[in-house]
Amino acid sequence: MMDDLRELLRKNLEVSERTLQLVEKMHRAALWARFFTLVKWVVIIGGLVWSYLALQPYIQQLLGISQQVGDLQKSIPAGGLDSLKGFLGGSK
Repeated sequence: MMDDLRELLRKNLEVSERTLQLVEKMHRAALWARFFTLVKWVVIIGGLVWSYLALQPYIQQLLGISQQVGDLQKSIPAGGLDSLKGFLGGSK
């Protein structure tokens, strides 16, 4: 009976040690996953900020051109296009 109990305790200890090893591996994997998730979001957000800062002058230039075209359209008189067609020789 004592030998059976010792054998059972030995098997229990082996299983416990193996379980501890697996839990440690799982914990390590979870830490790496958390780290790489953080790196992924830093890259995404950093890329968006960098893209905005790199493209901002071009966006400002496009907005300025758009504003100038809008101002130009407002400055043309109502019959201005018809008189321009007549000037160019188009009566259609």
